[in-house]
Amino acid sequence: MFVIRQIFQEMAAEKLRLGLTILAVVWATVCITVMLAAGEGLRQGLIRSSESGNGKLIYLTGGYATKDFGRFSQGEQLKLKPEDIKLIRALPSVKRAEPSALWNANVTHGDKGTWQSPLAVYPSYRELMGFDMAPGGRWFNPMDIKDQRKVIVLGQSAAYLLFSDNDDFNWIDSPKLTSNPVGKTVKVGNEEFTLIGLLKSGSSYIENGIPLDYAVFIPFSTWQRFNPNAAMNAINIEPGKNVDRIVVAQKAKQLVARKYGASMEDDQLIQTQDLLLRQKTMGRFLIGLQSFLGIIGLVTLGVAGIGIANVMYATVKRATRDIGIRMAIGATPGDIKRHYLLQALLTMTIGGVFGLLLTFGLVELLQSLPFDGNVIYDELGKPKPELSTSIVLVVILALGLVGIAAAWFPANRAASIMPLEALQNE
Repeated sequence: MFVIRQIFQEMAAEKLRLGLTILAVVWATVCITVMLAAGEGLRQGLIRSSESGNGKLIYLTGGYATKDFGRFSQGEQLKLKPEDIKLIRALPSVKRAEPSALWNANVTHGDKGTWQSPLAVYPSYRELMGFDMAPGGRWFNPMDIKDQRKVIVLGQSAAYLLFSDNDDFNWIDSPKLTSNPVGKTVKVGNEEFTLIGLLKSGSSYIENGIPLDYAVFIPFSTWQRFNPNAAMNAINIEPGKNVDRIVVAQKAKQLVARKYGASMEDDQLIQTQDLLLRQKTMGRFLIGLQSFLGIIGLVTLGVAGIGIANVMYATVKRATRDIGIRMAIGATPGDIKRHYLLQALLTMTIGGVFGLLLTFGLVELLQSLPFDGNVIYDELGKPKPELSTSIVLVVILALGLVGIAAAWFPANRAASIMPLEALQNE
């Protein structure tokens, strides 16, 4: 208790300098913590956005031959057929697989249209992609497939382009429909389709990077009815758990290649994209971005450490005679060094506690702000600062290291003072 009381007396003697230093530590703590929390929120948001929709699937498409092989000549296209889906589903390492086909036709309502052509799918496609329906409508059912019904489902932005009376499109705020258009008709090419449902707005992507909000869906059998000999667009493959995704993609390519007599060495003829493995590269980039933000905050904390070192040097200089007395009556250099290291850590603790409390309040405020409806915010996966336990531990560790580094040289200076020299000091 005597040592603690003496530390507080020394700190009280440098009230102004110490107060300004503690303010610097508070500011530096807020900076490093908020930057790390913002980086974590952005990372988690982008991961959520990229993993939704087709983000966890293997995407298999037919391409064009780059060399002559078998029945394929250079430049010839491999066209996937609906029966190919049975081959893929037969693989034991495949959990689910769904075909999709693009109908190259304009979707219009009066003089308005969408920029996205309809995508033909089966009812189970929605479960595979994981998107939901907005209230007041429905998704495709088995009867739509059986009867080849002319029904259509739209994303929120696609419906806005077709049915909104407002021609001014806002690229910042998400478009909002003033009335429910379910039950109205649209044209796909020259054919009339009935709108049976709208998708819930989301930031996920589906085929070929199409945003879910702009997607247009029709039943697969209806597409076959009007395009009897057309090729499918792709096969979306969901691998089973704990399987090698690279092997799954390779086996799927081998099956299709054998069926069509294609070359496995022609990478352009049968193409697969593992969208989940591609996300690992983005994940590494996001961790690097978060580390960069943390370094900026650490630099700010280092500046506060310089302030602590200055206060400590001033304290040591002023207390030189007291240090000599303590060493004359038995204090060791280690005792003196621990005294000033403890004083620096105490200063860091005071500033760090206030800084973390301020950061908690700031993060809570940012999380409560109404950003929903902003296009950029939605595209980024609705990121909000996340103050996790790991971030708090990193900040506490940084405070401790900077505090020790700031006090090390002043503490060594104090421990190296000779008692006789100190007692003669004025």
